[in-house]
Amino acid sequence: IDVTKIESKITSKTKALIPVHLYGQPADLQTIQQLCKKYNLYLIEDCAQAHLAKYKNQYTSTFGIAGTFSFFPGKNLGAYGDAGAIVSNDSDFAQKARRFSQHGALVKHEHEIEGINSRMDGLQAAILSVKLTHLEDWTRKRQAHAQLYTHYLKKTPQVSCPKLREASSHVFHLYVIQAENRDKLAQFLKTKSIVTGRHYPTPLPLLKAYQRFGITAKDIPVANHNKDHILSLPMYPELTKEQIKRISVAISEFYKT
Repeated sequence: IDVTKIESKITSKTKALIPVHLYGQPADLQTIQQLCKKYNLYLIEDCAQAHLAKYKNQYTSTFGIAGTFSFFPGKNLGAYGDAGAIVSNDSDFAQKARRFSQHGALVKHEHEIEGINSRMDGLQAAILSVKLTHLEDWTRKRQAHAQLYTHYLKKTPQVSCPKLREASSHVFHLYVIQAENRDKLAQFLKTKSIVTGRHYPTPLPLLKAYQRFGITAKDIPVANHNKDHILSLPMYPELTKEQIKRISVAISEFYKT
């Protein structure tokens, strides 16, 4: 999101701002915090892809009233099934969140509100507790892999590598390039047994679920452009330097043919 355009969208109905730290890079939290203070809005951070990411040496999820994490198996810190968490330093909010996630009851059979059943099961918690001890090391490896990708790909003009925001630490849940002839490149890489992905093929406002808002492609020119160019390259801690070089060389080879 372009933070310079947020203020024009704020109305009397606006209750909160929800920045998404997409792909693992923190949003411009300083600007967003200032807007929340100016308009008395809640700040809720979507940290689903940003485990251990920092903005100005402060962890994401700690800037507003709440931060939300996904522990889906494919995330930087993933369980063996669906799981997630909310973090907050506001005790009243935390209590409300716990109550809501347990059918509206903090004490068994004492349901004060209508809630949902959203408790993390013990098995997932045990797995996450073990994997959490490795998260810092895995994060450093992801960041090193990203640097190596950028080093190799900067010589390929048809490819744009991720740009790092000043004063932010990107944890690279995904390494997403923008590429000319993206679909043909993806097919070429597939013939080399290199799997890529598109995160995400349809901009959020254009999904059927949000058609009621009447947003068109002209209203979101950046996202609409990016959807046809973005390509996620393999990214996980166990990648080797040789694999990253092989992937990068294959991309360069495609544009030379």
